[in-house]
Amino acid sequence: MHSKIINPKQHGRFVFSNRGSCKKTVSYLGHEVQEQPGTAHFFHQHQDAITADEVREVIDRNARGLGKQQEKFYSLVLSPSFEELAHLQNDPKKLKAFTMQVMENYAHNFRFTKQPDKKLTGQDVVWFATIHQTRIEKQGDTKGHLKPGFHTHIHVLVSAQNQERSLRLNPRSYRSRFSIKDWQTQNGKDFQQLFDYQKATISEKLTAPMPPEEQLRYQRRIGEKVAHLNQYFTGHWKLDENKVLKIGKAQHYGKGFFFRLHHLTQRYQQGKLVNNPYHMLETGKDEPFRLPEYTLLKLGKQSQSMGEVTEESLDRKRKKKQTQQQPQVER
Repeated sequence: MHSKIINPKQHGRFVFSNRGSCKKTVSYLGHEVQEQPGTAHFFHQHQDAITADEVREVIDRNARGLGKQQEKFYSLVLSPSFEELAHLQNDPKKLKAFTMQVMENYAHNFRFTKQPDKKLTGQDVVWFATIHQTRIEKQGDTKGHLKPGFHTHIHVLVSAQNQERSLRLNPRSYRSRFSIKDWQTQNGKDFQQLFDYQKATISEKLTAPMPPEEQLRYQRRIGEKVAHLNQYFTGHWKLDENKVLKIGKAQHYGKGFFFRLHHLTQRYQQGKLVNNPYHMLETGKDEPFRLPEYTLLKLGKQSQSMGEVTEESLDRKRKKKQTQQQPQVER
């Protein structure tokens, strides 16, 4: 279970900009039901049928009193893993129940220096959520198409003030005020407890068979990356897609592998030399450049020859100097 607080500067300056009205963000979050106008698709702890217009009105109204440059709301994303979604059978009722618990944790996690005994509950927070069932490919030949498999995730829009508009609630402020890590950890624990889910160990994850559709998705993604990289090369310098796929499979298509693949792309884009790209994908480090053995032998002989010539030159200079220093004999 991954819980995230979106930073508009990194994850969508236009869509998630939060220093004004939430209209653009609400419009984006409602994109999955645009073909069914008027359908209610937001929910919170008290109601399960809320329209986008109602969400915008409540969030914007609750921002009154905040300065022009102050953040008016925050966007959260809850992303269950493929295994967690399979365990829940992708049940929206269970996902909604979990979202309510997450927002209780969100409220409980705030600390107030001047009021150390003050504790908030989910009832003090103004929030709305919507469930998205799909994700869109953002690059490659399949850009704009739906990604295969389970990709259900939950978007939450939460006001920057409490219900009474007496407290500012900024989850991205000092850790002493709100610890994102503690919130994320508690969310994971509650998911396991609520749904009797036993999280797989790292060893179990590595040995568990990957669903065919997920393997296919990773392989397609690698193929697109390799095709992009090969734009920078011709002839034998081009990467062998099968070799890269083999390395990715050996590493179970982990985040580390895709990070190294991204790093390799950056190196090429910056015009930096990479001696062995396959070694970099396997280890994260480039192989040091080594000259062939015959070249080293040739260089060694040249160095030795240069050394002998230099020694002879020095010897001649010493003899000439000694001759010049000897007293001339009168004739």
